[in-house]
Amino acid sequence: MEKTGTEGSWKIPAQNLSINLPVKNIKNAVSDISTGFSLVLIVFLMTTGCQHAPKCLEPYDVYLHARFVTLAGTQEKDTLLMNADIYGIDREDSLITAGKESFSKIDFPPDPNRDYCSFVFRYNELSDTLVFSYLRSVRLLSYECGFIQEYENLGVEYTMHQIDSIAVVDTLVSNKDDENIKIYLFRH
Repeated sequence: MEKTGTEGSWKIPAQNLSINLPVKNIKNAVSDISTGFSLVLIVFLMTTGCQHAPKCLEPYDVYLHARFVTLAGTQEKDTLLMNADIYGIDREDSLITAGKESFSKIDFPPDPNRDYCSFVFRYNELSDTLVFSYLRSVRLLSYECGFIQEYENLGVEYTMHQIDSIAVVDTLVSNKDDENIKIYLFRH
C-alpha cells in the first residue's frame, strides 16, 4: 500500500485485491435462496389455489312443466289424476309416472338430442300421444354453474281421446319453475 497525496487516502495496488471465496459456498447460498423462494411460491399457490369456488345456487335441471285442468262452465279447475301412466317414446328414461300415483302437475323432460320429444298419456283405459317441438339453445347460467340447455318456441301436437285441448302458456322451457302448458281434459 502506498500513501497518496490526499491526507488519509491510501492506494491499494490492483494485484492485492483478489478475494478468495470458495465457489462451493456461493453455489450453496444461491441454492438455499432458490429453494426458499420455491417453498414460498408453493405455499402461496396452495393457499390461493385451493380456495373453494362458489357453489351454484341456481337450479340446473330443465323440465317442461304441465298442469292438468278441466273446465266447469268457464272456470278452470285443477284435476287430480289417479292411476295414470305417462311414459316417453324412444327414450331410455321413459317412465314418468306409474299407475298408483296421483298428481295434478307433471314435469316432462325434453330430449336434449332432438328438437322434439314424445310421450304417451294413458288414463281411464284411453291413451293420448303428445309431441312437443322446440328449438334447442345453450345459455350460460353463471361462472359457478356453467351452461344449461334451454328449449324455445315450444309447440305441441296431440291426439284427443282424453285430452280436449292444450294451451301453451310459456314457450320458453328453462330451469325456472314456470308453467309451460295446461292440458285440458274432457269431463266424464
